[in-house]
Amino acid sequence: EKSKKGAPSSWERMQQNGCLFSLLLLLPLATAFLPLAPLAPSSSRPLPTPSAHRPRTPLSSLRLSSASFPAFLPQEMEDVEDPDCVSMAQRLVRAPVKVSDTTAADTIMTSYAGGAAAGDGKTPVLCLHGFDSSCLEFRRLLPKLEEGGAEAYAIDVLGWGFTQRDEGLVKDFGVEGKRDHLKGFIEQVLGGRRTVLVGASLGGCVAIDFALQYPDLVEKLVLLDPQGYVEGAPMGGQPKFLQDIGIGVLKSKPLRMFANKIAYADPDTFGTEDAMRIGRLHCLSPPGWEEAMRGYMDGGGYKLASSIARVPQSTLILWGDQDKILDPSLYADRFVEDLGSEKAKLEMVENCGHVPHLEQSQMTCDKILEYLGMTVSARV
Repeated sequence: EKSKKGAPSSWERMQQNGCLFSLLLLLPLATAFLPLAPLAPSSSRPLPTPSAHRPRTPLSSLRLSSASFPAFLPQEMEDVEDPDCVSMAQRLVRAPVKVSDTTAADTIMTSYAGGAAAGDGKTPVLCLHGFDSSCLEFRRLLPKLEEGGAEAYAIDVLGWGFTQRDEGLVKDFGVEGKRDHLKGFIEQVLGGRRTVLVGASLGGCVAIDFALQYPDLVEKLVLLDPQGYVEGAPMGGQPKFLQDIGIGVLKSKPLRMFANKIAYADPDTFGTEDAMRIGRLHCLSPPGWEEAMRGYMDGGGYKLASSIARVPQSTLILWGDQDKILDPSLYADRFVEDLGSEKAKLEMVENCGHVPHLEQSQMTCDKILEYLGMTVSARV
């Protein structure tokens, strides 16, 4: 049984155990991948505050000239070159989400994009990003899902992305808080409709946990290289000064670049400095990222390995065949075994690393649309 399940890789053990020394050791390795030049100076382009009720235009149709961004994004957004990211960032909005008193002292202004293809009778598709990331992770997949006719959204999970996390507002950045916040979003923004959850990496844990707790709100699951069998949170329970050092390393450009490089099968094409820049935007604004990280760590993280078999929903699992972070040979078939072949379908994504929604977005979109009964020929 032990050899069948396989031992976690060193990267996975670092995620699971949160070894501070492993984080520090990654710094010299990271610098070997790509020399990091200083970021280009910020342009003088103004950042007007957007209306929360702006027209929902498909991401791919937005013009990139005279770009403007929501005020809750950091100034460093001006340095981003990726046109898909610029388009999606222009369309980010915040909606007030009321949560329980144990999660927050007041409503949480929740950032998300999507809804361009909303329509009567449609089942919403909600994308959930991975650990310490943002909804910009879906900058290539979301517009393709919309073009295919799906009513698709991407949300910033509580504590990460650009969702509000002001000091004194959020009380629980752990699993329960994230679950409660997601429930509020589905009920209040999506109208309480049964939703297809698309979870990438740790977002797979968010999706699985929510499906187990609120099965009536979940239609189906789509898991992209999901983290389900690597449990816990990095540096949980460690002294605050050690956590602060580790969090500082986690925010650093060298470590971000290292993680950026190993996420792709083709790092030269996709693991660029611009991609690294996008991946750390949420660390810079809104305020409270450090406290949110500490809150998640102390909460203990997700522990779902023994519960995955109880997931009641039909589940599509897509896995990059060259994933260096979560080895598919160790975990992919295990999901199917635990969920059962009558509920779970596994498909490998060729020439792809840990992030199929970024590296093979069209292939990933096609597989999701087919799974949802929306054929490629039905695209608008």
